[in-house]
Amino acid sequence: MSRFAAVRLASLVPILFGVSLLVFSMQHLVPGDIVDIVSADVGQGDRNAAARLRAQLRLDRPIAEQYVLWLRDALTGNLGTSFVSGKPVAGEILRRVPVNLELTALAMSFAILLGIPVGTLSAVRRGSWGDAGIRLAAVLGYSVPNFWIATLTVLVGSLYLPKLPILQYVPFTEDPLRNLTLMAIPSFVLSLTVLPIIVRMTRTAVLENLRLDFVRTARAKGLPEGRVLFRHVLANSLIAVVNVMGVQIGVLIGGLVLTEEIFILPGLGRLLLESIQKRDFPVITGTTLFLATAFMTINFLVDLLHGVLDPRVRG
Repeated sequence: MSRFAAVRLASLVPILFGVSLLVFSMQHLVPGDIVDIVSADVGQGDRNAAARLRAQLRLDRPIAEQYVLWLRDALTGNLGTSFVSGKPVAGEILRRVPVNLELTALAMSFAILLGIPVGTLSAVRRGSWGDAGIRLAAVLGYSVPNFWIATLTVLVGSLYLPKLPILQYVPFTEDPLRNLTLMAIPSFVLSLTVLPIIVRMTRTAVLENLRLDFVRTARAKGLPEGRVLFRHVLANSLIAVVNVMGVQIGVLIGGLVLTEEIFILPGLGRLLLESIQKRDFPVITGTTLFLATAFMTINFLVDLLHGVLDPRVRG
């Protein structure tokens, strides 16, 4: 198991390097930088002042040199300083991380608590009207864009349900109950991104296990149907579901930007969008690298869990 974990952990290093290099290069392909935006806001002004500001921010150096300098600082935990706020990027990220952790955890909890039972029910009732309805709902949920559902939720809530707690945020440390109430709707909307996948994967895995010999043997021994389903079928089906969950967490992270922007939540997604609009390169690179690291760390933990549940994958 330790060798399996070491191999998985070592594979993260080149991926992180590639992500940082790709993001750093792509953001410099976009015309303009923070100095151009400032100059446009205040007028032409003094070109020498603009040149001094560009030199101070290292924007006058070749892209390769900028990346090497940034990478050197990043390896020591210094992600740079925001061009806009003048604050350390690491501090800005850590200040907003709790929102993302809570939003992602609640969304995945909704998806798991709803997806696994519904998928199991669909498999057990295969061919029934309920199964057809669940499959249709899963296809619709997978096809409809998440941002459309979020926008519709805000629109309907604002027009017809004014008492619905949307477009508000209270930190968990200030009022835990109020925080959970306000985060429930954005989290549920975000969970609809992965809920159909978990439903379909659970249904497929349960159907496959229901056909296997050990299930027929358990039934032949006279075990209750509920015990056969939960102890044998569902327990083995969860291996495939856990494997999919790691990928779907990445989908949730990708949906944070639009969800936080629509529901006005002060998380990393909104910080990333604002920094892109303002050409705040250190914040863009630091936030993207942090999200990529979080995604790969979660997948690493899911791989370890998969290895525990299914020893065959350890090699």
